[in-house]
Amino acid sequence: MSGSESSRGSKVSPSRQDVAKLLEMRRKMKSKTPYFRRFESWRFVRIDEPWRKPKGVDNHQRLSVKGWPHLVRIGYRVPKAARYLHPSGYRDVLVHNMKELEALSPEIDAARLATGIGKRKRIEMAKRARELGIKLLNGRNLLTAASKETEGETETDEKEDSKKKK
Repeated sequence: MSGSESSRGSKVSPSRQDVAKLLEMRRKMKSKTPYFRRFESWRFVRIDEPWRKPKGVDNHQRLSVKGWPHLVRIGYRVPKAARYLHPSGYRDVLVHNMKELEALSPEIDAARLATGIGKRKRIEMAKRARELGIKLLNGRNLLTAASKETEGETETDEKEDSKKKK
């Protein structure tokens, strides 16, 4: 096996500096990418906006005639290492249970909790993610909700104790 073959098989994760450069490059490339529209979607209400490749024999857009919108081409693509990254620089990984959460790497991955997870499990998973040092992309207010719930439980316990004493 030659050196190039062995390097293809191994996945080396880029450093945080490399990721920052890749994200900046992606941002610049995206700013220069045209908005791709379906042919004559601006002209007829019945034609939706999402891209479809023009297939007509005399289609001006397919022939790349000057003055018509650009065609989707591979040259507009961003670098492979920068694709599918969250703007924070982490890989966006959908997590359904604790086992999937614990399999993530805190340096590379950020967790997004699936919508089918209930509130109690979400709070447990948010606590575990904090212990593991994994960033949660949609865990806003979960830990504050957890602290409020525990405070609420202690307040109700105190009220019950005071009622028992009376």
